[in-house]
Amino acid sequence: MRKQSIYAALAALALTAIPATALFAEDPDGNTIVREMDKRMNFDECRMTLRIDDTKADGKKRSLKAAVEYLKDAGTRIEFLEPARDKGKKVLMSGSSMWMASPAVSKPVRLSGKDAFMGTSFTNDDVMNLDKSDDYETVVAAADKDGWSVVMTAKATGLPYSRIEARIGRDFLPISMVYFARSGKESKRVTFSEIKDFGGKRKPSVMTIVDLMKPGDASAVVFLEIREEPIDRARLNPNSL
Repeated sequence: MRKQSIYAALAALALTAIPATALFAEDPDGNTIVREMDKRMNFDECRMTLRIDDTKADGKKRSLKAAVEYLKDAGTRIEFLEPARDKGKKVLMSGSSMWMASPAVSKPVRLSGKDAFMGTSFTNDDVMNLDKSDDYETVVAAADKDGWSVVMTAKATGLPYSRIEARIGRDFLPISMVYFARSGKESKRVTFSEIKDFGGKRKPSVMTIVDLMKPGDASAVVFLEIREEPIDRARLNPNSL
């Protein structure tokens, strides 16, 4: 019995000396993890209703409500419902191109993914580009029983962030992300919370972003409704605006 106890103690000691990543040698690679995250976070085809709450360092607050149409590999279209001054404005992303249309302007205006989305702490790309695996090459930095810490490196220079460091749970849902600017400085911190069921998919219903370049500024996207429904591809064309 005494020998068994000694052997058990030595085995436990050896186990603690093994790096956490070695304990999960059968884990998927980084790109697979992020692809699965995208799959669990998004439907291939859906309609959404969301609210964006924006807070500035000076205390000013505002909320926008919008209807979203999303078709994977085709595009994302957002139409604003509230407040009254923004009602009828539309933003469309098709491929890597974006446009905004307004009832007051006759022709859609081209947008950059790096620009602030409707003056919030989010960029246009943050809100409109729902898949990360297409744009980033990912490696696992660390793993434990609760999830993975991954580093995502941009595949193209045109993306708003050169690197993203993310924490993803074993359920393949994101927990937090840190976005890095081209300069290498931390640009924004994002947290995901309030997991809810949307059409059979459990996912965070709140995405909160803190702008580290503008201390005190923060925004949150709150998903109010997500429905898996067919989308008319013709509506994801700038001519439809």
